[in-house]
Amino acid sequence: MKRNILTLVCLGILVVLPAVVLADCGDIGGFNSFSISGGNTVTLYAGVNPFVKFDTQCEIKPTSRIQLIKGYVCDGDEILVDGERCTILNVVTSGF
Repeated sequence: MKRNILTLVCLGILVVLPAVVLADCGDIGGFNSFSISGGNTVTLYAGVNPFVKFDTQCEIKPTSRIQLIKGYVCDGDEILVDGERCTILNVVTSGF
């Protein structure tokens, strides 16, 4: 009986809060370069290997300066782009 209740609660959370439960997060602290696609999609590289890709709410230029507020981010966290806060959207850490 307890197992059935626990299963129902977990399924309920997945149905009600899919963005929170299934959001991808990533450690972006080790990047040394980045590339821009479409003005607001950023791919971070460690050496020559891409390891995190995310969208932002603001436009980023190839000459922009990206600063981290924290090293481990999820959707909705922020980074600094040219000194202004910018929200991170759609973090992808694998399969891109």
